[in-house]
Amino acid sequence: MDSTYQVNRDWQKLANQIVKSQQVVLVIGATDTGKSTFCRFLADYALASGLKVACVDADIGQSRIGPPTTVGMKSFAPDEQIRTENRVVFDGTAEQLYFVGDVSSSGHFLEILTGIRLMVDSARQTDADFAVIDTTGYIHDPPAVVLKQHKIELIRPNHLVCIGRSAELTQIAAGYTQQAWLDIHYLRPHRNVQSKSSRDRSRYRKTQFDAYFSESNVQNLCFGQIHGGRTPFFIGRPANEKELEILSQLTETEVHYAEWTHRTLCLIASTHPSKAARAHVKNYLSLTRVTVEVPAYFQRRLVGLIDTTGVTYAIGIIEAVDFQKRELSIRYPFSKVDDAAKQACTIQFGDYHLEQRT
Repeated sequence: MDSTYQVNRDWQKLANQIVKSQQVVLVIGATDTGKSTFCRFLADYALASGLKVACVDADIGQSRIGPPTTVGMKSFAPDEQIRTENRVVFDGTAEQLYFVGDVSSSGHFLEILTGIRLMVDSARQTDADFAVIDTTGYIHDPPAVVLKQHKIELIRPNHLVCIGRSAELTQIAAGYTQQAWLDIHYLRPHRNVQSKSSRDRSRYRKTQFDAYFSESNVQNLCFGQIHGGRTPFFIGRPANEKELEILSQLTETEVHYAEWTHRTLCLIASTHPSKAARAHVKNYLSLTRVTVEVPAYFQRRLVGLIDTTGVTYAIGIIEAVDFQKRELSIRYPFSKVDDAAKQACTIQFGDYHLEQRT
């Protein structure tokens, strides 16, 4: 098939069984077991069989279809000239993206599950004959087992391929062995798989981010234009200058920006006020909650840019925040966006801060 990987007999045998029209395959396993390579092999095999293929990459830390922090989907048709042969090419140009906001599954189960379901739905809307879903290598604790089980239930694939010797794989699949809609298959890790260190994985992410933002520009958005998602900011009434002065006195630190919602206050201050000062503000103003962040909250934070249809059309980096102008400067890759002047309807805040490029 492709000289960049070696196909073993078990792969070939399983592909003969499962690569058929109207089949969805979910692949799970620990890190460094060859999941991603096997997914690519299945896609190549399907293309060579004349099937239209949709690939969903939910490995948010080592994604190949979209940039890290996202779940991406891309489809391939057998009549396209892909490297002059029927082979998938993962070059970071996803057709659809869902922004999870971090490179780790921990603390982001809902976003991951939502992203996988939406991207699988998008794959089905492409009228693909065959779909394959790659996942993270996070399987080694009880929450990871539950997360994978929820993926199975949300996607309801025709085939579950478990790669590896881990006992967790048996735990994940145990409740589905009698389900008529699911066939479960086990594969040993490919003998040629090479382990990657955490440094290797970090270096790969940097390379992917650099490529994604290689052609980018900066868009300035006034706070009043921003509708926030996954953040306590940009969803309430901004405090006026007089209110900022009062809040600065109450917190004993300079307050740059603040927002009021029903009996809650969210503010950006020069430094984190003491616990006593926060309690004083809460009691003095009869609030149920006070949230305080410092300017570093915005620094190089990744955000998802959402259009009016609810689709993530790009991810961006907050390059600067001007509290005097009440303006955010967001860098995004115009080469990935059809309309270079596209305005974000909603900005989803991620938890990941990108290191400064050198």
